[in-house]
Amino acid sequence: MTSQSLVVLKFGGSVLTDPGSIPNAVREIARHLASYDRVLAVVSAFKGQTDLLERAALDLCPDPSPDALAFYMGLGELRAAGELTLGLQGAGIAATLRMPWEVSFLSSGSPLGAVPVAVARHAFFDAFKSHRAVVFPGFLGRGLDGRPQLLGRGGSDLTAIFLAAELGAARCLLLKEAPGLFEWDPSREGRRPRRYRTISWEDAACLGGGVLRPADVEYARSRSVIIEVATLGASSSTVVGPEESRFDPAGESQPSERGSHS
Repeated sequence: MTSQSLVVLKFGGSVLTDPGSIPNAVREIARHLASYDRVLAVVSAFKGQTDLLERAALDLCPDPSPDALAFYMGLGELRAAGELTLGLQGAGIAATLRMPWEVSFLSSGSPLGAVPVAVARHAFFDAFKSHRAVVFPGFLGRGLDGRPQLLGRGGSDLTAIFLAAELGAARCLLLKEAPGLFEWDPSREGRRPRRYRTISWEDAACLGGGVLRPADVEYARSRSVIIEVATLGASSSTVVGPEESRFDPAGESQPSERGSHS
């Protein structure tokens, strides 16, 4: 497998809303497998699950150890990854699941706000020898001491960007509810914002954390990873990278009916 045959797809909680959304994710992966040899699918928890897990953990123990809290809050990603893998296999796609500890996905920093630092690349390439799709849970890492860590809220994007850099992926596509990045939140009343066709890493970092965390954009810039932001089934995206910022031509930049900025 060459790196140019691999695309990283990250499914956010705004599109992976519940188990009923798994078939949509399966169709998206199948669509990309028509153009690429392999797909690495990085998944967030189903919408709202991380908040529920955090509240449940604090109900059980008001002052939990950081590593126990990190593991418990990461269970949402583990469930979503398992269900997507089963959905892919049920659709006849050769798919497998890999856990952070299986691929030595190491992170460093605070237990609830770490950053990825290393991964065993060969573990992914070995998995791709007999599978066209590999599913991986975002958000959850393993500290240098072996204990669970989280990459901070929204950390699944960082997981995808890091793995795209490490594996030399041809594309890193972050799938969200909004069909790209806009000059301001489309849900605000008033004049509709324009959608960016391309936006520089620097300008994207200045948009705030509505769709992309500025720290993740800065990390992508530091690794020269071009990010694309789109929604399921879209034929166009906002490309975040070294090119100067440009808006879509008039008539091509309307936000979706859902009008979400996340």
